[in-house]
Amino acid sequence: MNISNDIAIENLKKEDLKELGYNKLMELYKSLPSADFEEMDGDYDSCMVGFISEIKEKGSIWWLHKTEKGDWLGKSFTPKSKSERRGEGYNRWKIEGKEVHHMRFLTDMVESLIDGKITFRLKYASFKNDGGIVDMTDEVRRIRKGLYLCLGMAGPEKLPPDFFYLTGPVHDYDHSSEWIYGDEVEKHTNITVTYKNFPFPDEIK
Repeated sequence: MNISNDIAIENLKKEDLKELGYNKLMELYKSLPSADFEEMDGDYDSCMVGFISEIKEKGSIWWLHKTEKGDWLGKSFTPKSKSERRGEGYNRWKIEGKEVHHMRFLTDMVESLIDGKITFRLKYASFKNDGGIVDMTDEVRRIRKGLYLCLGMAGPEKLPPDFFYLTGPVHDYDHSSEWIYGDEVEKHTNITVTYKNFPFPDEIK
């Protein structure tokens, strides 16, 4: 199967993903196999690549890169129980030039919300963070080992998703990580987010 300009899927690069429109990204996503549970282990770099609308794009970019949460770098995974195919992970951020970790999630293999295929899933609801509150769910599929097309869904209805890619692993998982806004288990993380640089100022009440 070729996606764009006669580029075979196995030859796609992350730069190519940025050039695909939303519908092409969805077509590509549905054609891909899931990432294997065991292979998702370590730190991965991330980048958003596809949105259903300009409004969603502006809102997501603001939330990921322009608030006190930090500048989003990517995600990290550890397959804690390979026999049960359950693991966990965190999001990687940069604040004042230093990498920090927060917004934790659990991982497993379940039916995709998109097409019902068994897919590697990130589930935030087990943790008390902003992702958990809106029942955020991510899914990961493999273009090839080291490059993955993913989608993220949030809110009660979850769909339509946004697309991002993962590359890596670039580092090992940090098992001694400190959760800078709390452990995200006992109580909700205390992150004060202001509306500085918010792209829709007329919506602020």
